[in-house]
Amino acid sequence: MIRVSDIMEKEVINVKNGKRMGFIMDIDMDVNDGKVISFTIMGDGGRGFFARGGEDQVIFWNDILKIGCDTIIVNIGSELNLNEFNI
Repeated sequence: MIRVSDIMEKEVINVKNGKRMGFIMDIDMDVNDGKVISFTIMGDGGRGFFARGGEDQVIFWNDILKIGCDTIIVNIGSELNLNEFNI
């Protein structure tokens, strides 16, 4: 079992493009079923109540691949375009 406070300290990283997405600031749950529906991620603007900057994004439970010690790995969006880097 994992605590909500433990989840909120983990950084979310997208496996498709390797980008750091931010930190979880809210969790949506179905209280009737006792299941997590989604997480709201705070953008790269920082952590805390007065943080400014990045845009919030919703990550659905089905998009989570792995919850590790320090990070949560998700699989969302488009893949990294290597042509942008002349590789």
